[in-house]
Amino acid sequence: MGLAPTQMTARFLSAARLLLLAPGLLVAEVAAQPVPFHSPQPEPVLTSALPWRVEPAESGASPWVVVPADQPVRSGFSDVVPTSEPLATPTTLPATRVRGLSRGITVNDNLYTDTALQVPNGFAMDKRFTVSTSFKGVNRTRTCESFSGDSSTKCADGELNVEITPIKGEDASLGFSWNIQSLSSRSEGTDSFSGQSLGFRAAWNLSPTLGVSFGGEQIIQFDDTIDLGRNFYLVVSKAIPFSSGSEPVVAVATVGIGSDLFGYGGNGILGSTDCLSGRNISSNNFPSGTDCFWGPIGSLSLHLGSRVSLGAEWFGYGIGAGISARPFDEIPFTVSIYATDFLGNTPSYIEGLCTTNPCGARYYGRMTLSF
Repeated sequence: MGLAPTQMTARFLSAARLLLLAPGLLVAEVAAQPVPFHSPQPEPVLTSALPWRVEPAESGASPWVVVPADQPVRSGFSDVVPTSEPLATPTTLPATRVRGLSRGITVNDNLYTDTALQVPNGFAMDKRFTVSTSFKGVNRTRTCESFSGDSSTKCADGELNVEITPIKGEDASLGFSWNIQSLSSRSEGTDSFSGQSLGFRAAWNLSPTLGVSFGGEQIIQFDDTIDLGRNFYLVVSKAIPFSSGSEPVVAVATVGIGSDLFGYGGNGILGSTDCLSGRNISSNNFPSGTDCFWGPIGSLSLHLGSRVSLGAEWFGYGIGAGISARPFDEIPFTVSIYATDFLGNTPSYIEGLCTTNPCGARYYGRMTLSF
């Protein structure tokens, strides 16, 4: 049965009113629902340009984390915030990086001074340098009897050492050394430029501040005038930074064992081995004996920045202490001066070797240029 026109009109008007009121009712219903509160995400504080990026954190109080830019993006975090800047206050300091350079070191690629004069350090050679030339001199030998006048110059002695390191990596190096023991005819004895020999040195950095080296000095001898010893060694060095920055204050400690000069006299407490050939100064049958004695060696140096350091060493033949300096800012040149025998007859086994009683202070130095 059909509807009357008046009924159809009434129903049409009711439907129209419902359509007009529906948006308002929907808004009211949504407004009545509780809305979860989302705190605004704070922006990270950034400063200078470095290779970093910012990502949302997985957990924790901070909503952001700063990670190195070369790390892969975590799964589920495709919307990262790219940046070339780190946090304003770094949470960790950069690691100090130490490498060797003859008897000295470099720290964070900056030239530093010597760690010792007689005792080698354990750090792999800085790969920027291939050759180091060193002149080492002593004002008088321990057994020299002349102390005054023109004859005093005859008590002085010197040697030239050239180190060539052709094999260098980031954390390892292998090099060779050429030594000339006599540069002059001192006391009309050894001829000029005699006492020539070859040595070697291999070193590894186990960490940025820990290194170990094994080597030998005066190993292959070309004549029978050498009296510096056939000196094998194995040493470990540890650097301890006391400040931050590119040129920190650093202490370097080296401990190890060595033969012949290093195991001389009463220091040869570790026993003896065959040392390849004769003319070993610690041998009981010098000069023909092929045996040599081994003993502990070590050094300690405090580098007050890159230009000056204080050091002490125990090298078997004696005790030394002194200062090392780098007089030029950009030139890889180091000069060091140490004193030895300044404690008199200490160690006790040097007493019979000195021409005075007790033994008097002597001075030895080293100048090194690298390139």
